[in-house]
Amino acid sequence: MSDELVLRDDVDGVAILTLNRPHRRNAWTVPLQRRYYDRLQQCVEDASVRCIVITGAGSTFCPGADTEELQVYTQTGEFNPEMADIEQPDWYPMTVPKPMIAAINGAAAGFGLVQTMMCDVRLAVPDARLSTAFARRGLPALHAASYLLPRLIGASRATELLVSGRTFTTTEAERIGLVHRLIAAPEFMAEVLTYARDLALNCSPASVQHIKQQLRQGSESSFLEVVADAERREHAALASVDFHEGVMSFVERRPPSFAPLGEGGLARQPD
Repeated sequence: MSDELVLRDDVDGVAILTLNRPHRRNAWTVPLQRRYYDRLQQCVEDASVRCIVITGAGSTFCPGADTEELQVYTQTGEFNPEMADIEQPDWYPMTVPKPMIAAINGAAAGFGLVQTMMCDVRLAVPDARLSTAFARRGLPALHAASYLLPRLIGASRATELLVSGRTFTTTEAERIGLVHRLIAAPEFMAEVLTYARDLALNCSPASVQHIKQQLRQGSESSFLEVVADAERREHAALASVDFHEGVMSFVERRPPSFAPLGEGGLARQPD
């Protein structure tokens, strides 16, 4: 068994990051967060990566904070001072410009569930157990859970899940819109990879970056501000190499060949 806290495997433009503490069911710790965020940053900076998949080793995604670490906090009354060594903010996954897919292969609670909410797409095995958990641990909603959950499933449902901290399943999560699709366990990772490869091969990285920015900014802007921002982006896109490639590949009925992120896909004009 590898001692690496977060494994990385690359397949056809997809980086698969696996939380790797199976002996603790991938429970969240400060070192795990540091390594996970560093791995994400590496994927952002790697032009060959066009889509990122997050999953857990074994049959659990992440049950939340490691209870051994929580017990230390009950004695000190303070967070782990090693948190100061993490360069990225808690919400760093929300800033990643590439598509992120949470492959929920088992239970996810607390910090673990919030990490899935920071992803763009959530695919899950049926009947895995989920929980916000914070209210049952004497904690407020952490890691932006109170910001994310209402925007994903609506204020009423989010309130109930946060204040109750009850356990619910991925089957219920799919019904209320928190999970996008359920996939049976035997085919789970193969189906996740098929979906991720499709994004990596057929979607413009620059377009995805713009869309993610628009979604994030749109929730905090007025309608007219959103329209004006979209028009500004559209004017730049119409003269871009990615727009030219997107249209011509469709007309010519061939796979697109979009520029890697950072090479000006929506800013660069076609030759």
